[in-house]
Amino acid sequence: MENTIQGAFDLTRGIQDILPFEQTALPDRAVLAPTDAPRAALLDGLYAARNCETVISAFLRPSVRNLENLSPERHCRSLRRSRDALKDADDPAVAALCALLRENCESMDLLESFRGLLLAG
Repeated sequence: MENTIQGAFDLTRGIQDILPFEQTALPDRAVLAPTDAPRAALLDGLYAARNCETVISAFLRPSVRNLENLSPERHCRSLRRSRDALKDADDPAVAALCALLRENCESMDLLESFRGLLLAG
């Protein structure tokens, strides 16, 4: 009896000695169950889904590759160049646009002078 108890706790025994064990090759790739990668991709798609908030956010805050394009000085220069390019147009719609650009430039000049006065004071 002591021999069977000692044999049960023998550290050299493995699970193959206790349970019936058949040595087989690894299964083919096509037989394997899929991983969780498609589930993770599905969750990423759900979390990144466009809803009202993301559409409004993208509209109000468009992605800009070059942040230099957003500088006020460059914007003002672009408007002035556009005004200068359109000032000799014969089309009434283009003339109206040119007048609007001229008013905008005058407003920007007035704003700059007010800002200069505030900073000097």
